[in-house]
Amino acid sequence: MRLNISGIQGRKGAFFQVKRDLPGDFLQTVPEVSKVLGPISAELTVTNTGDAYLVTGDFSVDLELRCSRCLKPLRITLEASCEEEFLKEPELGDEEDFLEEQLVVEGSELDTTSLIEDSLLISLPMKVVCSPDCPGLCTKCGAVLADGDCGCSTADVDIRLAPLMKLLEASSQEARPERRKDHGSTKEKTLQSKGKLS
Repeated sequence: MRLNISGIQGRKGAFFQVKRDLPGDFLQTVPEVSKVLGPISAELTVTNTGDAYLVTGDFSVDLELRCSRCLKPLRITLEASCEEEFLKEPELGDEEDFLEEQLVVEGSELDTTSLIEDSLLISLPMKVVCSPDCPGLCTKCGAVLADGDCGCSTADVDIRLAPLMKLLEASSQEARPERRKDHGSTKEKTLQSKGKLS
């Protein structure tokens, strides 16, 4: 969003406010966001501080995310705020200063696009849950546990040890001797052989 500041240029302490609805398409590229459900509501105040222009504001947008435990969709209102200065001239300093992006006035305009986008992206929750007690998914079959019992064994098995358990099962089967399908016992065969000799 570009803002025209010609009305407050050269007037220290002067300010103006603006309220707009902006497209939130850039949020659709974030993996955690399933849908952007409406425009970004932005309210900004721009103040001429003499050496710079101070931009303060609040933003909100309705999003559909996925629960980090059960992956079910849930709707949230993402809110963010900002407080940044747009310099009249870029400041020259040491190398560390160059690493930080400076917001600078472009003629008689302020381009607040990156400021708004960064503020919202930083405010996105790292993990969101549909409810504090969401049980998540079954680690064996992937069923949503909140929908009911899936019937899988509830024995607690460390997933890191699962390959080891399979190896133990395979080795125990190999060590187990195969049963002969003899109809007579060993004792009977010994007696029969003794009878033939006599």
